[in-house]
Amino acid sequence: MSPVEKSARDRFVSLSFCWGEILFEISDSFHILFAGGLTEAMFGAAPESLAGRNFLDLAGGPARTVVRTVLDRARETLGRIQDLYISLERTGGRSQVCQIAGYYAAPDAAHRDGRFFLALKLMPNAYLEQALGYADGFRDADSFCDMANEALARRRDAKLSLISIPDLQSLFGEMGRGEQRNIRLAISSFLHAHALSQEEAGTMGLGKYALVHSEATDIEALRGELADLLAAITRQNEVDVRTATISGQDDVAAEDMAKGIVFAINQFKESAGQGLTLSSLNANFAGLAEEAVKTVTLFRNVVEHSNFAIVFQPIVSLKDGAVHHYEVLSRFQGKFGESPYRYICFAEETGLISSFDFAVMLKTVEWLETNARKNKLRMAVNMSGQSLLDPGYRERIDDLLKAKPWLKDRLIFELTESSRVEDLQSADLYIQHLRGKGVPICLDDFGAGAASFNYLSAMAVDVVKLDGVAVENTIGTVRGRAFMKAMGSFCRELKVETIGEMVDSKEKMAFLQACDIDFAQGYLFGRGETVPQDIARQVAPLFS
Repeated sequence: MSPVEKSARDRFVSLSFCWGEILFEISDSFHILFAGGLTEAMFGAAPESLAGRNFLDLAGGPARTVVRTVLDRARETLGRIQDLYISLERTGGRSQVCQIAGYYAAPDAAHRDGRFFLALKLMPNAYLEQALGYADGFRDADSFCDMANEALARRRDAKLSLISIPDLQSLFGEMGRGEQRNIRLAISSFLHAHALSQEEAGTMGLGKYALVHSEATDIEALRGELADLLAAITRQNEVDVRTATISGQDDVAAEDMAKGIVFAINQFKESAGQGLTLSSLNANFAGLAEEAVKTVTLFRNVVEHSNFAIVFQPIVSLKDGAVHHYEVLSRFQGKFGESPYRYICFAEETGLISSFDFAVMLKTVEWLETNARKNKLRMAVNMSGQSLLDPGYRERIDDLLKAKPWLKDRLIFELTESSRVEDLQSADLYIQHLRGKGVPICLDDFGAGAASFNYLSAMAVDVVKLDGVAVENTIGTVRGRAFMKAMGSFCRELKVETIGEMVDSKEKMAFLQACDIDFAQGYLFGRGETVPQDIARQVAPLFS
């Protein structure tokens, strides 16, 4: 070794020991060229005695496959290895979780072969679970979707693969915590090594994973390697691993493809127990992205050409049955006629909800201009949490209210999906802006979760709609009535009116009346109709 090389190695050793306890320089064939640090405690051998040994042999057992995969991937990409967690066998047969960092140095004029430089940090048990929060957790579904969309837009040759290990839950039920940890770490290390970059892998729950990888990746070979790895770790004859790959389509806009990917991943995440059997899993996933992209395109056309209808459901006073206002509900034709709720959720998941919210607004305004300019009918139109924070949506609403000032006396904005509003301060600023123009604001699904009170305290509104499930769960009990009366009293203190929804019986109506709720909505008073119905005669017997 030349003096220059020795000096470089000494600097590497000095800096690396600031991070880890064991250092290795490894040849292209995985043989140890240099070792330093606490190798005796970990591997039962002095550093100098490890020279010439195969590093993969030190990994031991199933970890050998994972380590080889990680090193091969680093060599292929000339990349770094960072924040990789893996369970290695230490002397005495015990397992030790190590955090590994390093890089691959390609052959150059001074070295005919490439080399790996690795630093191992031994993870103390006291910090193990905290470390696993990152090592095993990958990215969560939401952050993975954002990353996957960016990667697929950036590289049209990139692919997204969904990976299902349906037996993992049952296997875990037969194992101790340490064995479960080793499996989780093996899956994490293996998939991160095959991802387009080390971070482009995510989890949708135990046994459900996704990664973005290059077109050159043989996903069938990856499936087989992962199945063999898990079989070796779990000592099973076979572990079922299923994969499906979604690739970019040249005839689909990048924005639509991204929305399709979000939808596909959400379907994958929620698929347990909903018809995706083991035998049909791969076939279902094979068409999932194509179906999602088609649905995105179809929904976009529905929005752009207003190919949907609106209907009106009355909200009545619980004092005398008078109609206070009507909620505008959407109805779809053809494919979208299956379930309006399903496709509203689809629009929320894929980022199309702002455009749809505004399309419903325009159709409502058109109806009011044609049918109701001379009366006092007021319409509640939905505004999702995403729309509320969308600058483009806000600008279009402001322009509409400026062009048609009479709308302030005809509209109520009903804030839906408030749970997705993260910037409550910004949301409240725009809500107060609308209220300042004379447009009332209703907060939907109040009482559906503990966070509802946080939203009401952070955002001043005029009306809250009590969640129908919450009403259902509280009816008929002393505690339930006390809870509902407390919510009504709380709202009155804030000078906020209340609406009970999903009222389909006289019993529910009487319950809300006893709890001093102001208004009610539900099938007892009317379903959605293409023309707002005068229901005074229909509901009069309920109030006699």
